[in-house]
This record gives sequence, structure tokens and C-alpha cells, in this order.
Amino acid sequence: MRKRGRKNRAELDIDIAADIAVIDARYAESRDGEPSDELVEAAFRLSLVEPRKNWANDATLAKVAYFHFAPDLEDALRNYDPHLVEISERFGYISWPRRIQEHVRGRKVLDVGCGFGGFGVGFLVAGAASYVGLDPSMDLDSTAAKDKRRRVWDDMGITPRQITETLPAIRLLQSSAEDGGLDETFDTIALHNVTEHLMDLEGSLASLTKLCHPETVVVLHHHNFYSWNGHHLPPVHAEQLDVDNERHQQVYDWRHINAAPDVPETHMFKRSLNRVRLDDFRAVVERHFDVVEWEETPSKDSSVARLTPEIVARVRATVPDITERELTINTVLVVARPQA
Repeated sequence: MRKRGRKNRAELDIDIAADIAVIDARYAESRDGEPSDELVEAAFRLSLVEPRKNWANDATLAKVAYFHFAPDLEDALRNYDPHLVEISERFGYISWPRRIQEHVRGRKVLDVGCGFGGFGVGFLVAGAASYVGLDPSMDLDSTAAKDKRRRVWDDMGITPRQITETLPAIRLLQSSAEDGGLDETFDTIALHNVTEHLMDLEGSLASLTKLCHPETVVVLHHHNFYSWNGHHLPPVHAEQLDVDNERHQQVYDWRHINAAPDVPETHMFKRSLNRVRLDDFRAVVERHFDVVEWEETPSKDSSVARLTPEIVARVRATVPDITERELTINTVLVVARPQA
């Protein structure tokens, strides 16, 4: 196969565009049989290109990354869909797999609470060998998807069922880990902004242990209810705050913490947010896994700056022992392994 010599950026971009054009025009040929030599050679040349740093935020660079990180090029061609790579980048579904790529590349990945299944191709772009997405609320026949960049629902142009039927490396299941429908283990189990929604957090994490082998890595990204935007409602950060907006008035500046005990049982604060505190969350995790990394990320400076002694006192009227740490930490990234 022809390798690329040393070229400047402009020449390399021309070559990359040519190889992507070949694959995008003929990728479907690989679905029904062995890919042609032309397709394999184009994929091979792309695999030699070192992806640029912003490959999660540019569709062309994401396509390069897809072939560069692929464990097997022929499998990569069989699981390639240019539209899905493009829509995954546009909807922001590659950024999370990129962030945890060290736990993804070459691995068999289980994504628990995957929503509509949009992360699947994102994980393949990051080099996952295969992907299973579970979510009990997934509508297998809907094209509706959450655009994570714009925080709105949009049309993805393909259903989870069609993705599963088209790409052999991806399985999307309307199920949960607790259902017991999976009789296999995974190299990586990921939960992205899911743990704060698990109403039986203890049972849900316990159910993951049977899906682990001794070397499995469990990666949890947890959104702290007690942070400035832990209410999961607008405004997301202080720059979006409109103090004249009636809905904002109910939750901004940690008011959601004071409101939570008195909302109806049907309200999302009681129905779909478990309101677990950070140290309690860690204690639950450690009852089932050994924590390898625990990385706390504060809220944006503009949000943290709004925390005053008066607000702390107001919140403590509802949660007397709340700490400023709990009020300023936005998310926690946890990397854990099964207990021996």
C-alpha cells in the first residue's frame, strides 16, 4: 500500500479530502462483502494521519480519527457511515468518548443510560472495538435526538433500530443493566450524567458488577444536584440567568435545594433526580468498586462567584450540614475497577 511522504498541511488536507471522498462515495460496498482494495488503501492512508487536537469538533477530522484509532480497518469500513459521523460531531456526541479515550480505544464498551443511542458512533470514532448502549426509555423507532451542543431536540435522520441493523459493531437496547438481559462482560462500562438519575443508585451500581471481568474499567460522570445548575433546568450557567424569568426565579442561585423538599412527588426533583450528596455517592460506589480516580470539577467561575454567605445560610436552612465544596462542585469523574 502507498504510504504518504512528508507533506505540508495544505497538501495533506487535499490527500485527506480525496481519501474521504472515495470512502464516503463507496462505503456501502463493505456492508455485503469484503471491501475493495481501493477502499482499504484509502482507509489505510487515513489511519496513518495523526488526528488534530480538535477531532471531536470537526466532522472531517472525526473521520480521520475514526480510521486512525480503528482496531481493524476492514471492520472499520463495515461499520462506517459518513452521515452518522457528521451528525455525531454536530450534535456533540464525540466529546465524551474523546475525554475518556484511554479507557475506550480497542475495548468492548457498554454505555448504560445512553439515551437515544447517539454516543455509539462517537465511541467508534474514539477507537472502541464494539459498543452496546442501554436505556429503558429509548424509542428504537424515533429519529429524535438531543443536540448536546445547542441543548435542543432535533432530527438525527436515523433511528436506533436502523443504527443497530446497519452497523454490526453497535447494539442499542431498550433495556437497563438491572433487567439482566446481558449475559456477557465488557472491558469498559460508562455512565455519562446517569448516576444522578438512578433512583435505586445502590441496586443499579450493584447490577453492573455481573457485567465486569477482573480488568473492567467503570467510568462514571456524575452531575452534582447541589451545584449551581444541579437542578437540570435553565439556566445552565450564570450568563444565561434572567432574574425576571419566572422559571429561573424558582431555581437560580441554589434555590432548587430549598425548593426540593416541598415539590410534588411527580416533580423531576423527586421523580428523576436522586439528590445524592457527593460523599454519599462515593460511599455507594466504594461498596461495589475500587475507586482509582476521583476528579471533581467546579462550576464555572461566574456561577461560583454568586455564592455568598447569605446564600449558604439560606441553603443550610434546608440542608444544615451542607458544605461550600458541595455547593461549588459541578461534576465528578470517577474511574473504578471491580473489587477483587
